[in-house]
Amino acid sequence: MEDRRRTMYVIAGPAVFAALVLLPVGGLPYEIRCSLGLLFWMALWWITRPVHLAVTGFLPLATVAIFDFAPMDRILPAYAAELVILLLSANVLTTCWTRWGLDRRIALGSLIGVGTNTTRQIMSWFAIGMFLSAFLPNTIVAATMIPIVVAMLRYIGIEDLWESNLGTALVIAVAWGTSAGGAMTPLAGAPNLLAMEYIQELVTGEEFLFATWVVRFVPLSLAVMLVTFVYVRFAFRPEISEVEGTREFFLGELKSLGTMSVQEKWGFVLFGIAALLAFSRPLYAAVFPALTPAYAFLSCAIVCFLLRPRGENLMTWEYAQKRMMWGLFYLFAGGTALGRVLGETGTAAYIADALLPYASGGGFLAVLVFAFLTILLTQITNNTAAVAIIVPITISTFQSLDMNPLPFVYIVAAVGNCGYMLPTSAGGPAVAAGYGINLKTMAVKGFWACLLSLFAIVIVGYLLAIFWPTFSTA
Repeated sequence: MEDRRRTMYVIAGPAVFAALVLLPVGGLPYEIRCSLGLLFWMALWWITRPVHLAVTGFLPLATVAIFDFAPMDRILPAYAAELVILLLSANVLTTCWTRWGLDRRIALGSLIGVGTNTTRQIMSWFAIGMFLSAFLPNTIVAATMIPIVVAMLRYIGIEDLWESNLGTALVIAVAWGTSAGGAMTPLAGAPNLLAMEYIQELVTGEEFLFATWVVRFVPLSLAVMLVTFVYVRFAFRPEISEVEGTREFFLGELKSLGTMSVQEKWGFVLFGIAALLAFSRPLYAAVFPALTPAYAFLSCAIVCFLLRPRGENLMTWEYAQKRMMWGLFYLFAGGTALGRVLGETGTAAYIADALLPYASGGGFLAVLVFAFLTILLTQITNNTAAVAIIVPITISTFQSLDMNPLPFVYIVAAVGNCGYMLPTSAGGPAVAAGYGINLKTMAVKGFWACLLSLFAIVIVGYLLAIFWPTFSTA
């Protein structure tokens, strides 16, 4: 039965693609039909997993090469994007932890600090991710935190995250936390900075201050944080309610490890330096403009192979290559490539144009339509691409109607941070997917998280536009 189901899923993916490519659906151009077919094919295989997730990640390259519906020179660089380098480098550093037992020490510290109740663990990691992502790029937060969560899970015996409700829930909690807190400040990532740039260029013609962003977006962000926090509390049902062992037991285990070895200290310090460089980039960007977080992590990862504390290599390639999560990199790259395909072929813009007539009257319906369109594109492309497509359309549409576009832009930008469902949605879900979580769980539960966030932002934003005049200004 399992073989039959797998065969069905294997065939279903290319069958959907072929149907969209070969049939003249609604008079759609060939490039858009191919792009939509690829989107449905990849989503189906990611959720049902008839092949490894990484294999699905290579579909953009194969389909574009065969059917020639997008420029290959725009798709191929996705497989060597900076975020792929970041994830690979972070993986090297955490593999160093595994070699010397630092991951076990960190896991014990987490169990002692947060507690052994699994619901409390889920909520705590979600809250930490949410708080950090308000001030730091969400992908960096996810890439830094998720390895620590995975280390703890491995310590308590959970290796296969796909088959573990607890493992999937904990990793998703971090990923969703980085999305839920992402609109609070411009520092959270590219979508916010991009929205600011559009406001400056197309609306005000003046500098849009960080402080102005925070004042306008705090109410919207708090609404998202509240509804997602409550939802995460009840959305997941871990297979165990308590991690086996008491606080005293884990204290004893930690004590039995003794003092940190010099190798553990080096592993911790190198990861800490990489994270510090990533988070403090604004302080040195003018001096080292090319030293982005990806290359900061890469530099520290290379140092791992150079150091020989007490006459033994801190890390060897032979050890690392057997334990690296290679599928993580190709899955993330595939999601990025899919987003580029949808953008380059005009598919995302086509979807946007199809919904624009429903917003021509302004008012609550317009808010809802533009917010829905944004959250839809966020899930299937990524949050940056969604903001890049929708914000200019939002501005031009409402300016043509002689309406102030700013409240609509604020709402759209806030919604654009709500990536929950697919690996393509945002950096957090992409990193989480690469670690092997159950993507069916993320898609299904992420759908409801999207709806809750959407309605929270739309309702709060609409009320702010009516009752708070400052919300309509820059």
